[in-house]
Amino acid sequence: MDGGISVGYERYDRRYDKNNSSESADGVAEVATTKDLNALQDDEYDRIRIAPLISISSLSARDDVTLSYSPSFRYDYETFDHNVDHDLSAKFNRFLTRSWHLKLSEKYLLTDAVLDQTSSTSTDSVQLSDNTARRKYWTNNAGLVSEYTYWEDSLLSLGYMYGILENVDVDAAASYDNYDRHESSLSVAHRFDSIWRMTASAKYVRGLYDKVTAETATSGDKIDQDLSEYRASTMLESNHIVHNPLSVSYSFLEVAYDDATRDTSFLHDVTLGWQWDVAKEYRLKLGGGPSYQVTEGQNGDWGYNANAGIKYSLEHSSIGVTATHGYDRQNFTGTGENGLREFSQARVDYLHEIHQDLNLKMYASYRYEDQEEITDQKIVTANSGAATTDNQSITETSVFNRQQFVAGTSAGYRFWHWYTVNLSYNYLQQDSEKVNESYDEHCLVLSLAMEKELFSW
Repeated sequence: MDGGISVGYERYDRRYDKNNSSESADGVAEVATTKDLNALQDDEYDRIRIAPLISISSLSARDDVTLSYSPSFRYDYETFDHNVDHDLSAKFNRFLTRSWHLKLSEKYLLTDAVLDQTSSTSTDSVQLSDNTARRKYWTNNAGLVSEYTYWEDSLLSLGYMYGILENVDVDAAASYDNYDRHESSLSVAHRFDSIWRMTASAKYVRGLYDKVTAETATSGDKIDQDLSEYRASTMLESNHIVHNPLSVSYSFLEVAYDDATRDTSFLHDVTLGWQWDVAKEYRLKLGGGPSYQVTEGQNGDWGYNANAGIKYSLEHSSIGVTATHGYDRQNFTGTGENGLREFSQARVDYLHEIHQDLNLKMYASYRYEDQEEITDQKIVTANSGAATTDNQSITETSVFNRQQFVAGTSAGYRFWHWYTVNLSYNYLQQDSEKVNESYDEHCLVLSLAMEKELFSW
């Protein structure tokens, strides 16, 4: 069993651009009303945080269990506000046989912290958004995965994930989504020989929403946003050319809404990929292909997806550069952002080990996206004959542009075996054609932590 404690200082500051208007993608100016301007509340805090930690782990030949819990007591010495955040996680792995593996996981988090910008990738299929404002929320995610290795480098996996998002406080100036999320998945990876390998996966996601807005908070009305996602993908990989693996992949996404006024949408991607392992410390990746998106009852649109990446490693440092372009739909952002999104993004990450116990990280990224949003939903009744009428659902949408620049750095130093000090700074600038979404954000965190083994059994 391990135990520890961390003490930290946090400085956060977000300043909104309070211009009276912004221009949408179609050239129509969006004028901010007096209510909109009043809703633009700059956000800041100066906090001291104390977070004890307890971690219990057990390891045997066939299973391992890990349980950790860290409540954090935070106090804002400017506003005298104080509260407690919670971070609880549990993992259980069990080998029923040499080839059959069960994984059980649980993660509970209660916080109002801003999103972490230090990582270039996310392992979660759900990415919450804080474009509207910082808010307090809790999430609980539990999952069970069964994996069976039936051949060398060949795996069959079956899983189920259940997630909950609940916003604790309702902000009258913004709208948030509470939801339950069910995800069932099936995947297979098969190695034909030393050259050819194929992977395939299928997912069904069911989202059950409880819409929380300023209007529903007073009237009790609910907006039906329940939906189903159908995802599928497959990839064929070839190592026929030494140090130049090739791949071709296809992915499919269908989003079907329970609301009769919202049409089902489809997204298809085909990607050809090439990787060049120049040397042990140098790797280059390129990929691209056509994309096709269509909404039921409308004409489809062709586009493209592309990705590129370079990773170069030295003895004590590494640098990575990535660039991507494509389309996606994220229905579980927590802020109602669920339309089609076309994006282009570039990112640079640099890591340097100054000393065995001292490391430095720096990163910068730029993202450009055109986001679709629903502006109106209605059912129109039209006369089709002398005694019959037809009901037609009409969904009106618009597209707005959003640009985001992120840069930051962090340094960590480990000393006296059990102690670690970390300093990080993150800067975010967002320019959006949507009213109330342009701002500058600064986040500074300094922490001192101690963790050691208390006893073992």
